[in-house]
Amino acid sequence: APASAMTARSAENGLSVSASQRDEIQRSNDGLFYIDAQLGSGKARLLVDTGASHVTLSHDDAEKAISRPASGGGSQIVTAAGAIQVDWVIIDKLELHGNVLKNVRAAIPRRDTGLSLLGQSALVQFSSVRFDGDRLSLVQ
Repeated sequence: APASAMTARSAENGLSVSASQRDEIQRSNDGLFYIDAQLGSGKARLLVDTGASHVTLSHDDAEKAISRPASGGGSQIVTAAGAIQVDWVIIDKLELHGNVLKNVRAAIPRRDTGLSLLGQSALVQFSSVRFDGDRLSLVQ
């Protein structure tokens, strides 16, 4: 979409900066997309993982999140590396590039992975997730 169309959509969604400036995330040198997030009392860097069903938090990032336990307690999920035991939380507020997501369900692996993932449980709150070469656009 032309930049003017993207800017117009951003204005509709209450973002103060044009989409061409604010919503696009550049591919990292390692070939992956990362997004800086504000969660709870701190910042986190999340790997955008469209193949992950859930947001997953490292232990360090989980400590920063203002969250509450999710019903159901712990369980097992299957990842690319195999099955892992996780505990579930609800992140009250997750801010990504000016977009605010609320009540995001997240898994915290019992064995820390050291990496936080932005999976489908958060991406579903965007009306558009688009890859265009080395750019990723998120529109809420």
